[in-house]
Amino acid sequence: MKIFISDLHLGDGSRTDDFHRDREFLEFLEFVEEKAQELIILGDLFELWQADLDRALFRHGEIVNKLLSLRNKLKITYVIGNHDYIPFIKFADLGLGISLEYRDEGSGIVGEHGHQYDIFNRYKNPLESIKWPAGQRLTLFVAGMERFIHPNADVWMKKAIAGMDDFLRKAMIVRNKITPATKEYFNRGGHFGEFEQAVDNHLLQGAKIVIFGHIHHAELQMMEKGIYANCGSWVDAAQPTYIACHRDKIELKEGLTHNIIKQLTLRQNTQEV
Repeated sequence: MKIFISDLHLGDGSRTDDFHRDREFLEFLEFVEEKAQELIILGDLFELWQADLDRALFRHGEIVNKLLSLRNKLKITYVIGNHDYIPFIKFADLGLGISLEYRDEGSGIVGEHGHQYDIFNRYKNPLESIKWPAGQRLTLFVAGMERFIHPNADVWMKKAIAGMDDFLRKAMIVRNKITPATKEYFNRGGHFGEFEQAVDNHLLQGAKIVIFGHIHHAELQMMEKGIYANCGSWVDAAQPTYIACHRDKIELKEGLTHNIIKQLTLRQNTQEV
């Protein structure tokens, strides 16, 4: 079994840290150790837009140590997200299990964080430009409010911009050239949006399963040419979820109880995953 998770956003323990599930996640890693052959982290393991890496490592040291110990027992791949893009992009594709994407040709799985297809959160080449994504500037602004005004400032901000949701949806549709079919899905309240073209491209190129993170919204759905899944998130306000891929099925599961939220049967036989 392959297990996919994303978006823990491990911070420094300050008021900006939105992860307080260390004990629960350590229990989850025990489950991974017992049941899985492979663990794939699809980005934003660390919250490095609001915290320094050394402080995040110290605050969540038990999780980090457990992940390091698991490398001796199963394969772990760390796909870089936007919140941990720097400094980990420096170590991508050096044989350390760190990269911008995950591919398993045998099972037809492609995994990415997904920020590359989000105009508000994607990076240019940091070696050529130090310009931050717009999303990072907003995140830092909210972090300042959390530190100096109230720890729930991020929650207030999300509510304050809720009225902008329709505008942002339409902006992404126009800017990212969303197809008419997905535009209809998106306008019905779907969370597919900016990923549609990327997912479609992966499926057209032969992928059977495309798995993303980034949007903190767990999904599992059958598309015309394959399957799209999203890991969801483990931050405080979210229901912890993960994606489990087996030889004959793929599951969206609750992270604490491992209850199945949704399950799809794979249409083609693949090697054991």
